Amino acid sequence: MKIYILSLFIFLTLFAYSQNKTEIYISKHSLTAVEEMNRFGIPASITLAQGILESGNGESRLAREANNHFGIKCHKNWNGKTISEDDDEKQECFRSYDNVSESYRDHSLFLSERGRYSFLFEYGRTDYRKWAKGLKKAGYATNPNYSKLLIDLIEKYNLKRFDKKNTDTKEIYFAHSYGLPYLSSLGLYYFKHKSLYSFEINTSYVFSDINLGYNHNLFSNFSLGSNMGVIYLPNDNKKIYPQLSLEINYKNKPFLFRVGTQFVMSEMNYEFIPYLRVTYFLKR
Repeated sequence: MKIYILSLFIFLTLFAYSQNKTEIYISKHSLTAVEEMNRFGIPASITLAQGILESGNGESRLAREANNHFGIKCHKNWNGKTISEDDDEKQECFRSYDNVSESYRDHSLFLSERGRYSFLFEYGRTDYRKWAKGLKKAGYATNPNYSKLLIDLIEKYNLKRFDKKNTDTKEIYFAHSYGLPYLSSLGLYYFKHKSLYSFEINTSYVFSDINLGYNHNLFSNFSLGSNMGVIYLPNDNKKIYPQLSLEINYKNKPFLFRVGTQFVMSEMNYEFIPYLRVTYFLKR
């Protein structure tokens, strides 16, 4: 049984990582793009589309070695680190950053502090088409299809959904869960950015448990979680045993699909308890 559980976790992990590279990039950097949008007014959809296109989903040499996700060249006013790369000419000078967040911030400053891009900020932050065409008009890139490439990415991956988000958004839900071996449970769930905090009470025919949990979004709608608490056995002299669990989740609101196993820290009959749950969020 232990081998089965381990194999199941390996399979689910490999399946999750097989998701589209662009979706993984979006999951990693969408929060940063929204934060930049809320501060500078640049649509998050435009920032993400440019990052995807310019960095090759974060896999270009500039992105890997210099954290440069927007292909920004040195220009005369740059005093930071640099890296050389062939572009329109051989071995051109590009900016280098200590981390990806610095690249996103410099992209915001690059657009907001240069006069040739100032007309873009007259557009609404949900008008990604005008922004895409305006970037091409202002000369951000030499590719004649640049605006079309951005628009295609935004529409293919529905990036416009990020243009209406606010980084301060927090969500609280009550929820019911159903599955095996726990037939029913009730819980309180708190979403904040990429984190999910939970308090649950679960019941089955044989035992019940109470736990506190934490899940972290890895990419797309997949997250990895753990919880700790106690298991109560009413037919075993009403004993209480501590437990720790690990699980992998797939979120598709209003549902959260969960597969995991509990490790019981005692010499009871159940050393570990595999479980499968479907959580239904009742209200915000």
